Amino acid sequence: MKQEPLAEILRPHNVEDYVGQPHLMGKGAILRSAIETQNLHSMILWGPPGVGKTTLALLIAQLSDSDFYMLSAVNAGVKEIRQVIEQAEKSEKKAILFIDEIHRFSKSQQDSLLGAVERGEVTLIGATTENPSFEVISPLLSRCQVYVLKNLGRADLEHIIDKASLYFQEQFQQPIVIEENEALLRISGGDARKLLNAIELVISTLHVTHAPLMLNNEIVQKIIQKNLAIYDKKGENHYDIISAFIKSLRGSDPNAAVYWLARMLEGGEDPLFIARRMIILASEDIGNANPNALLLANNCFQAVHHIGMPEARIILSQTAVYLASSVKSNASYIAIEEAISWVKKTGDLPVPLHIRNAPTQLMKDIGYSKNYQYAHNFENNFVEQEFLPTSISGKKFYEPGNNLRENELRRYLKNCWKDKYKYIILLLITFSSFFLSFGQDTHYSQFTALPFELNPAFSGFFNGNIRLATAYRNQWISVTTPFNTWSLDFDMPLHKRGRYSFLFGLGANFKVDQAGDSKYRLLQSNLALSYIQGFGIFKKFKLGIGISGGFAQQSINYDALTFDEQFQHAMFDPNNPVSEFFTNYSYLFFDCGVGVVAHYSLNREVFFSGGVTVNHLNRPRKSLAVNDIRMDMNTTLFFQSQVILKTNLYLKPALLAALQGQYHEVLLGSTVEYAIAKQKNIPFITVGGGLFYRFLDAVIVTGSMEWNGFRLGISYDINLSTFLKATRGMGAFELNLTYIYQKQTRSHKGKENCPYDLL
Repeated sequence: MKQEPLAEILRPHNVEDYVGQPHLMGKGAILRSAIETQNLHSMILWGPPGVGKTTLALLIAQLSDSDFYMLSAVNAGVKEIRQVIEQAEKSEKKAILFIDEIHRFSKSQQDSLLGAVERGEVTLIGATTENPSFEVISPLLSRCQVYVLKNLGRADLEHIIDKASLYFQEQFQQPIVIEENEALLRISGGDARKLLNAIELVISTLHVTHAPLMLNNEIVQKIIQKNLAIYDKKGENHYDIISAFIKSLRGSDPNAAVYWLARMLEGGEDPLFIARRMIILASEDIGNANPNALLLANNCFQAVHHIGMPEARIILSQTAVYLASSVKSNASYIAIEEAISWVKKTGDLPVPLHIRNAPTQLMKDIGYSKNYQYAHNFENNFVEQEFLPTSISGKKFYEPGNNLRENELRRYLKNCWKDKYKYIILLLITFSSFFLSFGQDTHYSQFTALPFELNPAFSGFFNGNIRLATAYRNQWISVTTPFNTWSLDFDMPLHKRGRYSFLFGLGANFKVDQAGDSKYRLLQSNLALSYIQGFGIFKKFKLGIGISGGFAQQSINYDALTFDEQFQHAMFDPNNPVSEFFTNYSYLFFDCGVGVVAHYSLNREVFFSGGVTVNHLNRPRKSLAVNDIRMDMNTTLFFQSQVILKTNLYLKPALLAALQGQYHEVLLGSTVEYAIAKQKNIPFITVGGGLFYRFLDAVIVTGSMEWNGFRLGISYDINLSTFLKATRGMGAFELNLTYIYQKQTRSHKGKENCPYDLL
C-alpha cells in the first residue's frame, strides 16, 4: 500500500492547527472569521510555494457544510469546469471549487467560470504563485477577494519541525533529538512542503530500531545532497539553482547561465518565474549601462507568457545570453537604496516651494511654484535650480558606473551641475571610457595608406611622389551588421620651386560608407590644396598648411535602427525608446576643413611629425529640438615619428586623437619595420607589424609590406570587452593598398630622409 507523504498526513484539521498567515488566520482575522461564521466568498490565494494555500483551501472545505471540488489548472480544462458546475447546480448544498495554479488557465477557461461565480452557484478558491493582476482576467478578479499569503517565518518553520519529529517519535517508538535545524531551514527556503519532505527523507534514512535519532546540520546536508532527486521530485533545489543562475548572469558568464537555465527547465521550474527574475536583474545589475536589457527582459516575459513551453526555452535562452553578455552596473539600485535610507533617516522633509504644485490661486499667493524655472525655456534645456529639500541640498544618490553609457551620463551631469554633485571624471575613467567612438572614427590607414583623410596638408607633402591609395574597412560601430567603408585617395605635387624650398599639392578623396541594418549610406568626395614650405639650410624642418572642401550625401532609415543605434545616433528618446522621428531621411551637405602639418628630419632615418586638423563633422546629426543640421566641429591631433633601432630596423610610434564636441577617441601604438636591402633580382622590400591601443577598449593588430612602389597594410580591431558587440566578428577589419610613383631615387646622400619614410 502506497504511503501518504508527510505533508499530507500533517495537514491541519482545524484553524488552531494552521501554521502561519496570522494576518488572515489569527484570532479575529478576516479569513478566520469568514470560516468560523460560514460566511464564505470567492477568493484568490496569492503567495509563494509551500506557504499553505492548498492547506487553507482544504481546511475551508472540511469546516464548511459544502460540496468540495478540486481541479488543477495543469490537467483540467473547460470540460472539467462545466462538469463541476453542472454537479453544483444539481446539489442542494453550497459548492466550493478549488483551482490550484489558476494562473495557468487561459482566458477562455477563466471566462467559463464567470457565470457560476456571479450567480453564486460555486464559491471559487483559486491558488496562484503569480500576480493575479496580470494572470487572472479582470471580470473574474473583480468577483473575488485577493488574499496575499506571506513566506513562513522561522518560528512557523520550527513549529512544523517539532510537529514532524513528534509524529515520527510516535510512529517509530524511539526518541528523535534535533540538535541543529539551520540546514533544514536553509534547504526548505521557507517552503513548508519542502521542509516536511526533507525531514521525512532524513528520518527515514536514519531510522534504526531502539536507537535515538540525532539530527544536526552535517547529517541533514549529507543525506539531502545524496538523495536530492528523492527530496525534490523535480530533481532541483529551487532556491539554490535560481541563485546560481542569477549570479551567473551578474558575473557575465553566458555559458553557466544557460546551463543553470537548462537545469531549471528540465526540473519543471515555472518559465515565468525565470523571466520575472531576469527583469529584476536587468534593472538591478545592468541598469543604464545598457537600457536595452530591461526592454528585452520585459519582452521576454511577455513572449514566454504568450508562447509557453517548450518553445519558450529559446526566448529564455536568448535573453539570458544577452543579459550575461551585457556590461553591468548596479548604480541605479544603489541610488534608490541610498535614497530610501536617507528618507528613513531624515523623515518627511518639506518640498521646496518653487517646485510644489499650485493648482489654486491661494497656493500661488502663498508662494507655491513661485520662481520655478521651466528647463525647456533655457539653452540646452537646462537651468540650474534646487530640487532637493534645503537640508540635504547637494546630496548625491546616483553615482554613474564606469561603463560606456553611464560615463556619457556622468559627463552630461558634470556639464549641467558643475561641482554641486561632485561628478568627477577620474583618470581611469578617462582612459577606459572618456574617448568614445561617436567622434570621427580613427583608423590605422590614416597613418599609412590614406594620410590625406587625416589632414589636407598632406596633399603633395610627399615631395616628388604621386600617390594612389585605396582601403576597405569593416568597422565595428554598427550593432547588428558592420559598417563597410570603401575609400580612394589621390595626391600629388602641382608645382614646386627647387627641391627643398616650397611646393603646392593637390589631393582628392572619394568614400562610400554603408551599413545594412539601418539602411545607412554616406557618399562623400573632397578636394584639397596644400602649401608646404621648407626651412633651414638643408630644409630639415617643413611646415605645411592645407584646405579641403567637398560634398557628401547621407541617407538613413531610422525605422530600421535598433535601440543601441538610436542611442549612438542621438536619436534616443527616454520617453519613447523606439523613436520614429525621421523615416527614410536623406540630405546633402558641404564639408570643409583646414589642417597644419609640421615635420622635422634629424637625418635620413629619424624624423618627427605632427599636426592638427579642424573641419565640420563628416556625419552631421539631425537635431531633435529643431529641424536643422547641427554641424559640430571636429578636431584631429596626430603625432608620428621614426627612430632607428638598428641597421634597417625602424620603430614608428604614433598617436591619433579625434575630438568632436564632447566625444573623443584616441589611437596610440607603434609599428616596427624591417627594410630588406636591394639585392640581385630582388626589389627593395620593407616588412613590418604593429600594435595599437585604442581608448575605446580595443587593441589594433597591424601588418604591412612594401615592394617595388606598392605598400599593403592590414589591421584588425580586437574588442576587449562586451559593452559593444558590434559585428559578429567582435571587431573591425581593414585592408589598404598604396602605390607610390617616384620621380626621384632613394639615394640622395646627405639630403633629407626619403619622403616616403615620413609615413
